[in-house]
Amino acid sequence: MFSYRILLKQAWDTIWTHKYLWFLGLFATLAASGGSWEYRLLTDNLNQGLVDGSYSRLSGILAVGELLKNFCLGIINLFHYDFLTILNALSLLILAAVLLIFFIWLAIVCQAALVSEVKKIGNSKKKDLKLSIRDSLTEGHRHFWAVLSLNLLIKILVSFFFFLISLPLLFMVIEDTSTLTAIYTILFVIFIPLAMGLSLMLKYAIAYEVLDNKSLIVSLENGGKLFGKNWLISLEMAVILFIINFFASGLILVILSLFLLPLLLLGLMLKLTWLVILMILLAIVVIVVFGSALTAFQTATWTNLFLRLKEKGGLAKLERIFSRRS
Repeated sequence: MFSYRILLKQAWDTIWTHKYLWFLGLFATLAASGGSWEYRLLTDNLNQGLVDGSYSRLSGILAVGELLKNFCLGIINLFHYDFLTILNALSLLILAAVLLIFFIWLAIVCQAALVSEVKKIGNSKKKDLKLSIRDSLTEGHRHFWAVLSLNLLIKILVSFFFFLISLPLLFMVIEDTSTLTAIYTILFVIFIPLAMGLSLMLKYAIAYEVLDNKSLIVSLENGGKLFGKNWLISLEMAVILFIINFFASGLILVILSLFLLPLLLLGLMLKLTWLVILMILLAIVVIVVFGSALTAFQTATWTNLFLRLKEKGGLAKLERIFSRRS
């Protein structure tokens, strides 16, 4: 019988027994730029409101173009200086580019490795399964270009659609009318399920590529078909994970407030620099470990759901409720 509770328990048991997955989760978080699109959309618009949240996201998209323009101008102006200044600046740029490329590689590789490792652990009958981070990264590296392409494609599509539906916002800057507000609200209501659908489809497409070694196009097609067939189950799982993420984050905040905040305030009052630094470092460590475990848990849940839907299918909770009543 299909059960969300069983899938969530399997994911928890997996990441709790194999804590090296938290390391993969630490860098896999970067692949989603701080979170999946569906969670960020919900969080931003709950916190800031529909229009304000959209203005914030639109300004972020427009800022990318401005940043690229300033970067190019800076490179051109750089050659007006002496040779030593140019050499030092170029060295720093090359170093920054190398670090950026390395972290992008590590984020994508860890994202693919997490999916692969969850399936290996789930299929293994051995309790003392020998797995290592090195082998995981090697496996993840095999899927680097395909998984990177999938991530970029979905993010570009979501950003493009968001820019299109945000055009009324640009006109509202000139003339704020109720008609433009209504048009934007309608377009945004259409955009939310589209963005969430693309984001959830990405999870299945990555699973097809990593676990079944499908090509990029085939992975997208299969991911779209699997999501289309099980869109309600996928949406229910996204809501469940969002609720878990919300309450877990709240719990961590309460723990930090109860145990670390008083010591931090004490350090500030008594001007104990070492205590202040220690509490800040401990808070950072707790947040990083929590975020890594949460990413590993979410990836394990989606991977388990993918395997279940592909092999046996499932029936959404709402479908089960209404089928009983009919």
